[in-house]
Amino acid sequence: MRFLVLLLPSLLPLTGSAPLSHKEIQCPVGFHNIYDHCVQFRTQSATWHDMYNVCFNIGADIVKLDDANFMYYLVKFIKENKLDGHTYWIGASDEGHEGDFRWTDGTKVKMGTPFWGDHADQVQEPDGGTNQNCVYLDKDDHFFMIDYTCDGKLSVICEIH
Repeated sequence: MRFLVLLLPSLLPLTGSAPLSHKEIQCPVGFHNIYDHCVQFRTQSATWHDMYNVCFNIGADIVKLDDANFMYYLVKFIKENKLDGHTYWIGASDEGHEGDFRWTDGTKVKMGTPFWGDHADQVQEPDGGTNQNCVYLDKDDHFFMIDYTCDGKLSVICEIH
C-alpha cells in the first residue's frame, strides 16, 4: 500500500517564524526598536494626560498595543532590561465614551485575552466603571492591561508612528 503525502506551504504552521511583513526599521536616537515599533520608556511619574503631552512633545504618542506579538516582545524587553519596576501608561482610554475603549488614534481597543489582566480579583479587566478611564500595563499583573483613574501618577511608554 502506498501513501501520497502532499505538503501545501499555505497550510504549514508559522509558529516561531516572523510575519512575512516583518522587517528591521531604524529608530531615532533614544528609541528602541521592539518588533518594528520605535518606543521610548519614560520612568518619571505623571497623570495619563501629562504623559500624553510628554510623548507629544517629543514627536510621539502613547504606545498602542493592538498586536499580541508586539505586546509579547515589549514585555520581554521590559523584563530583560530591568524596566519592570515601573507601571506604564499606554494610549487607551474610554474617557468620554464609557465602556468603549479607544486608542489615541481613535481605533477600538481589543478586549479580553491576551491583552487584559485581572488585577488579582479574578475579574477580567476593564472593570473600573466610570472612575477608571485610562489604561496602564500593570507590573504586578505580568504587564497585562488594567483600567485606572487618569489622575494616577505612572510612567509611560511613547511610540513614534
